[in-house]
Amino acid sequence: MEILGLVDVPLYVLLTLAVAVLIYIHGTWNFNYFKKQGISGPTPFPLLGNTLSLSFFHEFKEWNRKYGNVYGIFMGRTPAYVISDLDILKEVFVKSFNTFRNRMKFTLVPYPFNLGVFFLDDEHWRRVRSIITPSFSSGKLRKMCAAINDCSRTLTTNFSKAIGKKGGVIMKDYFGAYTMDVIARTAFGIKVDSQNDFNNEFVANAKVMFTQSKPRRLLPMIARFCPPLVWVIRKVGVGFFPNSVMSFFQANIVEMIKQRQNDSKENREQRIDFLQLLVDAEITDDTVKQENGHVTNGQASEKHAVRRLTTDEIVGQGILFFVAGYETTASTLNFASHSLAMNPDAQEKAYNEIKEMLGNEEPNYDNIGKLKYLDNIITETLRLYPPVITLSRRASENIQIKDLTIYEGQTVFVPTFALQRDPKLFKDPHSFKPERHDEKSNPLSFLAFGYGPRICIGMRLALIEAKIALVNVLRAVKFERMPDTQEVLTFKQTGVLQTEKDIKLKVSPRC
Repeated sequence: MEILGLVDVPLYVLLTLAVAVLIYIHGTWNFNYFKKQGISGPTPFPLLGNTLSLSFFHEFKEWNRKYGNVYGIFMGRTPAYVISDLDILKEVFVKSFNTFRNRMKFTLVPYPFNLGVFFLDDEHWRRVRSIITPSFSSGKLRKMCAAINDCSRTLTTNFSKAIGKKGGVIMKDYFGAYTMDVIARTAFGIKVDSQNDFNNEFVANAKVMFTQSKPRRLLPMIARFCPPLVWVIRKVGVGFFPNSVMSFFQANIVEMIKQRQNDSKENREQRIDFLQLLVDAEITDDTVKQENGHVTNGQASEKHAVRRLTTDEIVGQGILFFVAGYETTASTLNFASHSLAMNPDAQEKAYNEIKEMLGNEEPNYDNIGKLKYLDNIITETLRLYPPVITLSRRASENIQIKDLTIYEGQTVFVPTFALQRDPKLFKDPHSFKPERHDEKSNPLSFLAFGYGPRICIGMRLALIEAKIALVNVLRAVKFERMPDTQEVLTFKQTGVLQTEKDIKLKVSPRC
């Protein structure tokens, strides 16, 4: 084909160029969305937007510095907000919670893990949350402290055995095994003894959930680029979380449920763990049915206001607690040990407070409240190193907040890691200063557990678990830096906060 009678261009070349232009137009047609509203943000890539993988969460700190506390990004071609303005966040998390009651959609989470309370929406979330909330009452947490102390004593013994180890100690191995033991005991009433076997299958499978290959990290991008592929990805079993891990936890939890169902009434009444409460509230699939005679995806019909769970819903909560309970608290203790090793004065102050306030008394739900400085240490650790570096909320209807219009279905990201290191909110934000928490601050400047009605349901258990561990361990040993210990930690480009290099510390006797 001749163009203007001058150049003879093959038809396939013209068609290719036309298709490329059409794809470009399709992939960029709404990229002026935020400019029209006077809102800045990073330049998106055609079709892909700003979210090439989950590593985009790590860009928020730099983007916050460049674009301020309200800016726009694109998830593929879909606009989303990144907000760290505390007044707007108060509206999102509390005042207009009913509009922002749901998190962003997680399309690649496999069944029945997607029945975990973290992933649920609307009335399904409300029902499940209301059922599992009593598991974390003050009375139950008090009773759980004996089991937590038992696990903590094993942790302390293991650290004592590691005193003087030349190559140092990988902190996450010890703390990860400890948190797995605590979750197994408090949530499921079983002893898995991870601390005497770092290769324990429960720990190994939980680690896999947070150790994703590059191809798996690309799956969210693929799902956004071509939503119909989500069904295919699920069918072939290459979802964001490996099917083998899901099958492992599902099989074990179902077996635990069966054992509980066969327990005597006396044994059931003596149990205080999370699983027992859920089993007591269980409902069989043939009891609650919709009008067509079926339960949809293991869920009870919203028309039936039943305060009970299906077996699959119990399994979903169980997997969530195994995985989230393992990673988040282990991560907090891991970072706390590094902070204490790098700040020996703070470590000594914490030890002296324990000695003065508790003496040789066993830590429990009530007396750890006396340890104000230790509480500050954990809060400061979570400020610097929040395990979940970004929160999200999804608008269920159009809403105007200040001069910002957020439309139904749009996602609001809250850059926790960036916000908690904002120099406007915290003086010298990158330094470890537990004392800063003696002064009152805006509660929305600290979002390590989220905020509002969807705040982390296991927050109090996690804090008790961390405090009891540190009380017992600091009584026996000191953490000290190694010659190659990173002073400023660097992180993997993943959706949760993980160090590029393992934190290795020297363990010395407390004397």
